[in-house]
Amino acid sequence: MKSIVQYHFVNEKYGKTLLIDIVPISEINKYIEKEPIHRLTFYDMTFITSGNENVFINQTELHVRSGDVICSIPGEIWSWPKQTAMQGYVLLFEEEFLFSFFNDKQFINKFRYLKHGRTSPLIRLNKELFKNVIGYLEQINNEIQLGVSSSEHVLRALVYLILALLERAEVVPVMTNDTITKEEQANRHIQAFVQLVDEHYLRSHDVQFFADKLFITANYLNRMTKEYLGSTSKSFILNRVMQEAKNLLNYTSLSVAR
Repeated sequence: MKSIVQYHFVNEKYGKTLLIDIVPISEINKYIEKEPIHRLTFYDMTFITSGNENVFINQTELHVRSGDVICSIPGEIWSWPKQTAMQGYVLLFEEEFLFSFFNDKQFINKFRYLKHGRTSPLIRLNKELFKNVIGYLEQINNEIQLGVSSSEHVLRALVYLILALLERAEVVPVMTNDTITKEEQANRHIQAFVQLVDEHYLRSHDVQFFADKLFITANYLNRMTKEYLGSTSKSFILNRVMQEAKNLLNYTSLSVAR
């Protein structure tokens, strides 16, 4: 069986390391036409300015229209129409883009539309709110286009403003199937694993600890993290620990010396 194509974030696109990007849907059409079913390893927020189609996230059908925002978290599987006529913007970012600044391991989970276990990945904005958000997206794009002169502080501020405004959006209910496929079950395990690492990474670095919490084997957990997150379970846990260490060095008075 053909494996699902996985796309990783390209962080050197603008002449310096930048963990955020914004592109029009028309620009990603070539990837959609080639691989309409794919997995992303980063956050993707797609803002629909025109069009009316059905898109799937983890086999959940979303009836999408203008004014909607599709909110995807790392590891989820997209299924687009092969030749989408929808227009809009796609805001892409790595968790570290925000996490390293706000120094809060639960920062992303504070937004109901991005947290693990959310009821729906689709939210809907009223016309005035959507217009304001699109304006901020255009400001982000203008800042990114400055290349090496762009300011990450400006970009973070604008992204945070957008995320805060989206809390006012209406969550669009989705129809779910009572039959859970292996793919869906794997996605749930991965989401639960990421959440458990956030909660327990200071307590344990042992893969078996997390596998036991999920009631699965360590080998199965490792296979899933390689496929969904692009790294071994151990590497994912250690990267989380290293990120916390960097945050403590950057944003507290602690030093490397003990």
